[in-house]
Amino acid sequence: MQRISVELGKSLKSKAKLKGFTQAEIANHIGVEQSTVSRIFNGKTQLGHQHFLLLCDLLEISPHNMQVSDDVEEQKEGYRTIPEYNVRVSAGHGEFQGIEEVKQNLQMPKMFLPENGQVGFVRVEGDSMTPTIAHGDYVAVEFDSGYTSDGLYLIRIDDAVFVKRLQRKFGGVRIISDNQQYEEMTVSPDDGNDFGLIGRVALVIRKT
Repeated sequence: MQRISVELGKSLKSKAKLKGFTQAEIANHIGVEQSTVSRIFNGKTQLGHQHFLLLCDLLEISPHNMQVSDDVEEQKEGYRTIPEYNVRVSAGHGEFQGIEEVKQNLQMPKMFLPENGQVGFVRVEGDSMTPTIAHGDYVAVEFDSGYTSDGLYLIRIDDAVFVKRLQRKFGGVRIISDNQQYEEMTVSPDDGNDFGLIGRVALVIRKT
């Protein structure tokens, strides 16, 4: 049996979110009830080893890299343990590169992060969000935040993942690049685009 800790459950949930899988699709693929997938994402449960391997295969992650120890969950006072994912998202033309594995876990001051919610770091490539976000910068993403207000978000359009500025408009959402050399886009429920909001950008860390 594979013990699923809270931290591991959060990591698996974020991988599924990035891949666009629903809990029902995951349950059908690995051969468990949908309620089991929900418990996996919430952590503090166990999963058969074969089911765990099927889940890792579906999410295209290494089982070894997902073995999060209990020590990782221990947080220093005033700090949160935040995973950095081994994935690079685009602020340019939307090429999606990398594998959604936890590269390392970082201790970050709580004062700079949302009080609640699942947060992870990803690296941004491209220049479409300059000067706000430069090539090689990192962003802390609050997954499953929903659309809280106009601002920076990690989004998916078809098979491409972007960091962009979103602004609501009647009947759709404006997708804006801070670099004025890039044209803005508009998506609406009726235009045929497979649009998904992955999470809100809570923090930008400059590459030095």
